[in-house]
Amino acid sequence: MIRSKTKIELTSIMQYEVNMLMILLAAFHLQAQALIHSPPNFIKQPPNDELFFQVALEPHRMDKPFLIECEATGEPEPTYRWTKNGESFDWYAHDDRILQQPRRGTIAITRPLDEDSGQYQCFAENEHGIATSNSVLVRKSELNDFADTLPKSVTAIEGEPLTLQCSPPAGTPKPEVKWVLIHDDGGIRSINNSRMTVDPEGNLHFSTVTRSDATGNNFYACSITSASRNQYKLGHRVSVMVEERDEISSYRYPPTFQYATRKNAAALKGKTVELYCIYGGTPLPQIMWTKNGETIHWNDDGIRQGNYGKSLIIDNAKLDDAGSYTCEVSNGVGNAQMHLINLEVHGAPYFTLEPETRTAATDENVEFKCEAAGVPEPVIKWIHNGKPIEESPDEPRRRVGHNSIYISELKSSDTGNYGCNATNAFGYVYKDVYLNVLDLPPEFVERPQNVSSVDGHDVTFRCRVFGLPAPEVKWSRNESDVTGERYQTLANGDLTIHNIGFADAGQYTCHAHNKFGDIEGQGMLVVKEHTRIITDEPQFYAIAAGEPATFRCNVVADSSLDLNVVWLKDGEEVNFEDDERLVRLKNNEFTISNRSHELDTGIYTCVAKTDLDEARADFMLLVQDVPNPPQVTSLDCDSRSATISWRPLGDNRSPIIYYNVQYKTSNTPDVWTNAFEKLPSYEFKINFNFPMSGVSTYTFRVIAYNKLGPSNPSAQSESCTSQPELGKHHN
Repeated sequence: MIRSKTKIELTSIMQYEVNMLMILLAAFHLQAQALIHSPPNFIKQPPNDELFFQVALEPHRMDKPFLIECEATGEPEPTYRWTKNGESFDWYAHDDRILQQPRRGTIAITRPLDEDSGQYQCFAENEHGIATSNSVLVRKSELNDFADTLPKSVTAIEGEPLTLQCSPPAGTPKPEVKWVLIHDDGGIRSINNSRMTVDPEGNLHFSTVTRSDATGNNFYACSITSASRNQYKLGHRVSVMVEERDEISSYRYPPTFQYATRKNAAALKGKTVELYCIYGGTPLPQIMWTKNGETIHWNDDGIRQGNYGKSLIIDNAKLDDAGSYTCEVSNGVGNAQMHLINLEVHGAPYFTLEPETRTAATDENVEFKCEAAGVPEPVIKWIHNGKPIEESPDEPRRRVGHNSIYISELKSSDTGNYGCNATNAFGYVYKDVYLNVLDLPPEFVERPQNVSSVDGHDVTFRCRVFGLPAPEVKWSRNESDVTGERYQTLANGDLTIHNIGFADAGQYTCHAHNKFGDIEGQGMLVVKEHTRIITDEPQFYAIAAGEPATFRCNVVADSSLDLNVVWLKDGEEVNFEDDERLVRLKNNEFTISNRSHELDTGIYTCVAKTDLDEARADFMLLVQDVPNPPQVTSLDCDSRSATISWRPLGDNRSPIIYYNVQYKTSNTPDVWTNAFEKLPSYEFKINFNFPMSGVSTYTFRVIAYNKLGPSNPSAQSESCTSQPELGKHHN
């Protein structure tokens, strides 16, 4: 026993060492893959527009550091350099406040100063190429103060328009202007109603002045906010006195121009644009917008109303949003007013076809393509290793077109970075990619493995290889090429065999070849007999409640495979332990004892499983019972007859054939007599004439019949008395 135990332990140790060796070999393979030389390729870079930073306003205020990101992959690991305003930027000359992240190009400016503003660009370089990043404009975020002015007082006339001027200070980025009402207790309330509108220049327009607009001890104030600085400043304060009119309810004032977007306006594709049309008057003017003479349907194509109809907002402007926009203003007083705005939509460049990184072998040909759109049409220029391609050494094998670069008969010296820059007056878009020229013999990324399956199924042998030029992959079986419609070699090198049979078993070999070498890998195909259930499926069973039901599942499976049979009811596994009525028998039989009931109705499925396949057979069980007792719904009586109505309450899966209606009288209270027999199943109402035998009280009930027998009687009805002037009774 001791020697046996020691042998087991030694075997386990040897197996562990083999496993560790395989893990180390796999890690070495991955490391070798990672060490394939390549030019730099950016994974992080600055945005292509603007980046804002803040400078501490006072010495004791905490600084707000910011990053300009730059990080690239490549082998060997790239080094980084920066330019600022087109000149080399030596960040280490400011190492007391500017740092570069280790093994990255990202610079962190820990104590920003005004002098940090400028145009920055990062370059990642190794011996194979120079990658060029986006160029970003770094700007100091500022929010200046309002000029010191004393509060003003303005007198307005009730029912007429009014405009309060605001001269907001400059800010970077441009601050948002709002008006607020400052209460004498210091409280501040925002302004938002259909009569007051702030135009893009910051002025507040009252379409019509009301008495409630008088400020009293309060003030209207112009304010500005900066999202980038999270700052808020209050400016000019204005008090408003309102001269009241005696007959204000009947006063009318025609539409009067206050502010509108200039006649010729421009928007940028993808941005939000707002067109203004602000008029005053009493009653409050109504504004109707049209585009090219046609009424605008709001919320269609991203067009919506703003400022209670006094502005038109286009979200995510498109080129076809350009056109002539007209606002027509009227309030029933005087002539309607109109204002025309011709909107042009310009577009900063965007790629319609981006260049892609290419890896190729010597003597192959490659082409970089780059296409861009914008309004006006952008100009495309190519960059090679950080410089305009015109400054690169002449290369007769390289042809540079308007939107493509074609290089023939590649050499290793063609390895490098290529960038496409598309520019117009409204911006630019840039993409840096690389060409890596390598000569690599085929190498397995994933070798073929042994495959086991059953006859009639499809199988796939995996064979993933890498090499430059791309290796050609072929398959053979027992040293003969595989041919025929059932064999399919996929683009990734895998082999799929459709509808396999026992004759397909054997060794399959994947051959990979390019001009630098050959490799091959093998996998065995083992074909087993497929699992099947011998039965006429689906089978249907109909039983009466209380009778037993037995399902038989005759399974044939490959004898070398473990077989497991599971029973399902309506898709859920049958739990034999929770219901003693359900019994699993030998030979995969399953029975429901003679206490079956209606809830046992359903689809029962035999699932035969092996490690390689499964088979299923369905059995439908219908458990039937006598009908549920009907319900008497009404009883209408007169002096000589009664009308009985009823409805069925369920046939328990066996259709109702007919109804019997019975009665009893006060003279024979224990005897039920058939008033009507075998009434058709579609009748639910019958009239009963009382016998000519004196006064008596009648009560009724109904019984339903199906092929299994009668239901229990319904609950008995109310009573009717056979005498003159009877009333009516209802359940």
